[in-house]
Amino acid sequence: MKIVMQGLWRLLSARRRKAKPAPKTSNDKGTNFEVERKFRLKPEELDAVKQRLADMGFALSQRIEMTDRFLPVKVDGEMLRVRDETVAGKTHTVLTMKEWVIVSGGKERSETEGHLSPLSRAFLLFLGRLIRGKALLQFSKLRLDHTSPGHAHVIVALDEVEGLGVNSGHYAEIEVLVPQNGDVESARAEIVSLARRLFNEEREPVKQSYMDMLKLVS
Repeated sequence: MKIVMQGLWRLLSARRRKAKPAPKTSNDKGTNFEVERKFRLKPEELDAVKQRLADMGFALSQRIEMTDRFLPVKVDGEMLRVRDETVAGKTHTVLTMKEWVIVSGGKERSETEGHLSPLSRAFLLFLGRLIRGKALLQFSKLRLDHTSPGHAHVIVALDEVEGLGVNSGHYAEIEVLVPQNGDVESARAEIVSLARRLFNEEREPVKQSYMDMLKLVS
């Protein structure tokens, strides 16, 4: 219920001329720093990337079909997302809130999320469309999560994305979820090291989020 109330606060504040900052949630167990970097993949390099993942000790942990819908927010860069996930034939819904914060000399996203009941999902989507005045932005992707016993808290996701126009296609995301009092700098360094090994080269991450890409085609 707490995650629903936080989501409602952000959603309803989108109607105000000047939105107040959202309540601090640093003590919420569902709140972390999402230290992640996303990289574009060419279809012809997928097999090589998968083989390198295996060589690095990563194995497929789950296959997830996702549909993301974005609720309107007041502050540019913040995100309020309703995600339907289907894993092994079972579907559940997650509400995620993200906002940019300055931590350890750089900018990362603070992330809070929790599961939604079918009733809460329907209510938030209805209210979001009502406030936006038209259909919500949405896109879908197939995500293959890879984990390794040697890299605790790291997830390497291979995404096949649809609905983003010219930005549709294949991506790799390397993500480390860091607790509020965790070591963000070490997480950044670990991502750089893993990316170098995964691509066998220095590769610049994609700066746009999927939501930013979606806005370009909607």
